[in-house]
Formats: sequence, structure tokens, C-alpha cells
Amino acid sequence: MPLHPLLEAAARVAFAYLRDQYGLRRRRPLPRYLARTALFLASAPLRPTLEADMSGLRVTLNTADRTMARSVFAAGDWDPLLVGTVFRALDDWGHQYRGRTLVEIGANFGVYSLPAVAEYGFARAVAYEPEPTAFGLLAHNITRNGLDDRVQAVQAAMSRQEGELTLSRGAGNAGDNRIVGGDLGTRRRPVSVRGTTFDAEVAAGAIRLDDVGLVWIDVQGHETEVLAGARSLFAAQVPVVVEYSSAMMSDEQRDTLSGLIADNYLALVDLGWSALTDRVRFQPAWAIHELARPGRPLETDLLLL
Repeated sequence: MPLHPLLEAAARVAFAYLRDQYGLRRRRPLPRYLARTALFLASAPLRPTLEADMSGLRVTLNTADRTMARSVFAAGDWDPLLVGTVFRALDDWGHQYRGRTLVEIGANFGVYSLPAVAEYGFARAVAYEPEPTAFGLLAHNITRNGLDDRVQAVQAAMSRQEGELTLSRGAGNAGDNRIVGGDLGTRRRPVSVRGTTFDAEVAAGAIRLDDVGLVWIDVQGHETEVLAGARSLFAAQVPVVVEYSSAMMSDEQRDTLSGLIADNYLALVDLGWSALTDRVRFQPAWAIHELARPGRPLETDLLLL
């Protein structure tokens, strides 16, 4: 029987800390991590940004972002278990990503693209971020670290078709921004953003598929729409990291995403479970239909191969 997503996440961190998985105790000594977390939360009402070190770079963070920015300020990284498991799996699969390009879709302040070129061996990165404040920080962090010739920032959201989109900025957490339809509910401060597609970016030359080593998608429930506009990505057989959150998708979106995965990929890795067990497990891509069967909550990240 699968664990509840919150219980699995807590167990993942606890076991990883005990095992010192990916150097977690060294990267996140508990007293310092707790003290820095408290400082970040206390500073949020007083100042809009803070600075921190990440992968040997100096980055500026939005104090209204209580997830990724808080983690980077407290520990100098975001989810080292996820990142470590991705690159371990790619190495085990025999995929060559070093010296190539990372495409980050939903980049925030440069969460994956900046460490990709600074620490993980990528030669270049293309980072897509539609939200104005986050994009400003992304562009600033690229320039201040002398990476303008290696990291390209693009202010746009990716979807299944080009055109204007509505981005709802997260109430209480600036890291939780979502592309929405007409009903915003209780969410706040919608903003219109430029929408593009992966295929359109390839056609325009912004993404050189023959040089892409990995695509990383983290778009808060809009993953189905991104992949629906990425037929060229399927044909190129480039590995993809994608968040799979049943809580952020309708049943129709969930079925469509599972179908796109099963029809266009050979294998997948459940990164959450692999991080929990400290064992990379490659499954056939069609196993997504069992992993994400109707009625079963699934909150994880997948590596698609």
C-alpha cells in the first residue's frame, strides 16, 4: 500500500538524513538549517529580498517565496535528494548530459538552471519564467554571476498553444504561481503573461534540441499543457523531469498526462520513491497507469526516459 504523500516526504528526509544521503548532513547541518530558516521567516515582513550562496554562486531571493527561496537561504540548495537522484539515474541509464544544455520550464529565480551550469556540468541553460518578479531575479542572478553567455532567460510561460495566458500568483507563497482559467477562486493578483510552446521555441531556434541534455518542468499543475505542446521533444528522446501532482490536476489532465508519458517514453523513474529507498528503479513508461491510477493520490517527480 502506498504511503500518504506527506508521510512519504517526511520519511524521505528522515531516512536520508540518517544515511547522510548525497551528503545531506554536511549540506544541511540541523542547527544552522533551523536558525537560517527562522531568520528567513523573520525577515520576510521586513525586506523583499535576501542574498544567499547556491552552488558557488551569489543569488538574490524573494522573501515571499516560502519554499524554494527559503530552502536556498537556509541550506544553499533546493531539494538535494531530488537533484541527486536525477543525476544518479541519468548516469545509471548511461545518458550523456554533461557539456550540453538544460532547459528549465518554470525557472523561478534559477532554481535548477543556475546549479546546472555551476555545479552539474552543463555547458548552457535556457530558463523560462513568466512571473515578472521572479523573472527579474532570474535575470539579475544570471548577470551578477557573469553567466550571460551561458544562461538565457526567457520571460514566457509554456503551454499547448501560443497566446496570452493568465498567471495567478500564489497567496502567501510567491513560489506557488499557476496558470489558470477564468475562475481564480481565492487566489490573488492575476497577471497576463506571454504563452509559447516548446515546439514554437524549437522552431524559432531558441531551443537547439540536438544540444539539449535534459528538460526540467516544474509548473504547478500545468505539466500536461506543456507536454501537449512539445511533440518535437518526444521525437528527440530527450530525458525530462516533470512534477506529477494529482492534487493540482483535474481527472482529465491526469489521464492526458499519463497517456503522453506512456505513449512517448520508454521508461520512467519515480524520483520520490527512489530518494526514499536510496535505490534507482527503472520502470516501463506504461507503469504510470498503475502508479497514478484513478483514486490514488500521487505527489512526486518523475524522470522520463
